[in-house]
Amino acid sequence: MKLNVTFFKMNEFLDFLTQNEIDGAGVIFLMIFSLGIAFFQTVIFSGLFNLKFPDWLFFIVSPLLVGISFLIHKSYPFAVILFLFASVFLFAIIGMIYSGIRSSKQEKEEREKFNIKHNIQKTPLDKKLLGFLVGACIIGAFFYLAQNGNLKLLFLIIPGFIIISNIFFPSKKSKFMRLQSILPTSKIASAAMGQVEVVGDLEEIEPIISPYFSKPCIGYYYKIEKESKPDDDGRTTYSTIFTECKTGKFKIKDETGSVIVDGEGLEYYFDRIDNQQGGKTRHTETYLKTNDYMLLIGYASSDNGDVFIKKGDSDSVFGIALPRSISFRNKYKPLLDSLLTTLFFITLILIYIILN
Repeated sequence: MKLNVTFFKMNEFLDFLTQNEIDGAGVIFLMIFSLGIAFFQTVIFSGLFNLKFPDWLFFIVSPLLVGISFLIHKSYPFAVILFLFASVFLFAIIGMIYSGIRSSKQEKEEREKFNIKHNIQKTPLDKKLLGFLVGACIIGAFFYLAQNGNLKLLFLIIPGFIIISNIFFPSKKSKFMRLQSILPTSKIASAAMGQVEVVGDLEEIEPIISPYFSKPCIGYYYKIEKESKPDDDGRTTYSTIFTECKTGKFKIKDETGSVIVDGEGLEYYFDRIDNQQGGKTRHTETYLKTNDYMLLIGYASSDNGDVFIKKGDSDSVFGIALPRSISFRNKYKPLLDSLLTTLFFITLILIYIILN
């Protein structure tokens, strides 16, 4: 019964499309109108579907279909125009879906080639699952609080989550700065075994070559950034897609002596650009060079009486920074801590007011 009703309605629709006959002037107008449709068809199939065809193809085919339909029956051109007009919207939607899938696939292939070229390992499954679990918990908490009318609690939960994560899961840079603030600076000749902080000039032992600009150096920090699409004001930003830090063996020396440093695993905690090349993909390199005056924190140990500094266990700090930036930070860090503490208590008061 339903099939018969559907068939009957389709017949009614077809009868409606073909009930009006047109004359020669009308078909010429519809053929000219079809040229506008042909323009959108050309854009859709060449842009969204990325098909290769002569630019004039649809400008011939569309008017030709209208003309042929007029020769068959004078009532058909109107139906053909409606069909061509509807096809523009249909293929535009299909084209956007297809283009999105194609772009996603191309980006994935380019990313895989990039990862292979730079030996970037895939994200471990446990980290993916942890990220998914954290995201699911946040979304679940949002819907739970929304359902119970307690969305205001987010003003308390989010700051608390940030504080807890900073306390129990500090970044490598935070650990370096925290240790530097309590670790005394040792003279190299009298440095004790264990975690030490030394300051001095660098001296090259095993030069290495930077990967992009091919500069000889003690060590390098290499960064690749990808340019974003322009915003409404035409401004673009860069997001980091790859970093690499590599350091060879070198010496650090002060007025009391020098010590060899095994640079494997050394982290760079200073902002300096020695070489940069822009474009859609921006490449930046920062070097450790002979005569650089640096502050180093690492693990001092002895091998047959020869003292050297290296990275300790996997959780130990092994990093290098500019002494002047550390001095500046230590000078103004108490003021910053006081400001943040004041803002924290003001935030708690505001949260209390909002929740009540």
